[in-house]
Amino acid sequence: MPSLTQVVLEQEPVPDNGLRSRKKEKTRLAIENAALDLFAEKGYEQTTVDEIAERAEVSKATFFRYFNTKADVIFSSETYHLEVLNRAIVGRPAAEHELVAIRQAVLREWVPLLDSQRVARQGRAAATSPLLRGLSLDLGQQWQSVIAGALAHRRGLEMPDQHCRLIAGMSFAVFSNATRCWLSEEWPGDLATAIDAAFGLLIEICSGTPRPALEARRPQPRARLRARAK
Repeated sequence: MPSLTQVVLEQEPVPDNGLRSRKKEKTRLAIENAALDLFAEKGYEQTTVDEIAERAEVSKATFFRYFNTKADVIFSSETYHLEVLNRAIVGRPAAEHELVAIRQAVLREWVPLLDSQRVARQGRAAATSPLLRGLSLDLGQQWQSVIAGALAHRRGLEMPDQHCRLIAGMSFAVFSNATRCWLSEEWPGDLATAIDAAFGLLIEICSGTPRPALEARRPQPRARLRARAK
């Protein structure tokens, strides 16, 4: 006959960690979506944590269990993304040109982590706030530091030198330019295509390859393509 302890253990449900994780992720996304919607509607500075919590249908205490500040709603996941980018660059073939290694690492490992719609909403939110633009600049510096560090590792250096830092700065400029073109609909494809094309342009420039006239090669903005299709 089973003991009382055995009966209790058999009747006690086993916690489903997968279900718990999914619920936490659902709550986190609800808070992010609510915040980004409010930032777009009212502006970052004009939006309060209370309003975000109310829109997400959670308590204020729940908000602070997931995020320390309003800004963390936008930038909290970037640290993990940068870690992925670092490993991806370091893991590229040693004989690969550095710009090609960064391009492939960004496209194969980093871009798939991005939600393009979320990137667009982040861009619109940052446009409403000098604080967010400043935080974006800080994040850009971190992005460049990670790339420079990965390049130094590939070259067997203890610390990034000017060569590593310059290439990192050029790569970040490529990403920033591609993102701006994509957000402003100057580029007809998706974000990954815009980044790939921008890296291709930089590599052409660095190689000294002559290019046709700009107007002949410039992609048509998505708005113009839609107008022609009507």
